[in-house]
Amino acid sequence: MNKQISQKVFFICNPAAGAGLAHEKWSKLYEELIAHNVAFDYQFTTTPKDATKIARDMLERGYRRIAVFGGDGTVNEVLQGIMENGKAPNQLQLILIPAGSSCDFAKKYPNTKSNIELILSDDLFAVDIGKIECNDSDGNPVTNYFINNSSIGVISLANEKYNNVRGLSKQIKRWSVDAAAIMAGIKAISQFKPISCELQFDEEEVHFTEITNITVFKTPYFGGGMYYNVETKQDDGKLTVVLVDRTSKLKLLGLIPALYAGTALNKKSAHHRNCTILKFDTNRNFYIEMDGESAGYPPAKYSILKQAINIVI
Repeated sequence: MNKQISQKVFFICNPAAGAGLAHEKWSKLYEELIAHNVAFDYQFTTTPKDATKIARDMLERGYRRIAVFGGDGTVNEVLQGIMENGKAPNQLQLILIPAGSSCDFAKKYPNTKSNIELILSDDLFAVDIGKIECNDSDGNPVTNYFINNSSIGVISLANEKYNNVRGLSKQIKRWSVDAAAIMAGIKAISQFKPISCELQFDEEEVHFTEITNITVFKTPYFGGGMYYNVETKQDDGKLTVVLVDRTSKLKLLGLIPALYAGTALNKKSAHHRNCTILKFDTNRNFYIEMDGESAGYPPAKYSILKQAINIVI
């Protein structure tokens, strides 16, 4: 391996992140990198899933210090390239520079370091990675990975609507992530029907139930300012699961402010638990969301890869 390349920072930049605001942020960071004599290369993403290919190519070329400049979706795309064979390459160090609409992982680690200090840092923390085995749109088996969370239900439907905003809604998203997320949530609730499903936690018996939503996570933050008020550890080898039982649309509307206040789990319909494996199945072809991106469709098996990637902190 070329030692000069392996020690160089390679930036995967999504200029469209943050509804297009990331481009200006990158220009400022670029000037700082030059001013501080940082050895780096970079490439812009130009199409969806482009970051996956770039990450894969850069690892093959020998880069081992990869910086992601974008939002959670960009991080997730990079993750698919890194974990392509189910395991991150040896000596890989991932630097996450938040520049998107919603950067949930960054909320887990409020950073007092400047971007330059973070980029030059040698402090590492090995984090768990979630694994999802499900089907693609053609019914073929597919495996994906997540660093924050994954949802099936009204939250995944709201995420789908949030990602596909157009016109005025897109301008609102540039102005306020929370406003855009609330609009998407209201639209999703108005169209949503409860999901009849089968759940199995670890080796327990299969449980038949009706749900409004299920979220599997390592990071309890999502959708801008929403969060489950549950303490999680990024390196404990466990998944946290929040279930929202079948409930009325009126009560679902009341769940939105509770998510922003961190009090959703005070509701009778919401409850949580930990596990290492979760199996989910339903006869509905329902969209599975992961870190703001599409993972596939049920049936789904969630598992955990303990301390799978070194994050620079």
